[in-house]
Amino acid sequence: AGGLDAYLARARELADAGDLRLACHLVETAVQAEPESIEAHGARAEVYAARRAAESSLMSKGIFAAAARESAAVVSAADEATQDDASR
Repeated sequence: AGGLDAYLARARELADAGDLRLACHLVETAVQAEPESIEAHGARAEVYAARRAAESSLMSKGIFAAAARESAAVVSAADEATQDDASR
């Protein structure tokens, strides 16, 4: 109940509270459910970047950074497309 916005808000609340493991699970599920959602990818990039920063394992840092970069690229591509549309 509440839809994607409520789901992402909960993920951000969990991340802010330090429960990055569950926050990552929620944003990952959100992106799988709505793969075209820029908001979901933005939240995923934020949460995974926070988890990377909190991690001590170099291998885990790499995995979390890759997930953050993947979603950041989706957001960046959407921003560029929006700018291109606006300039036409």
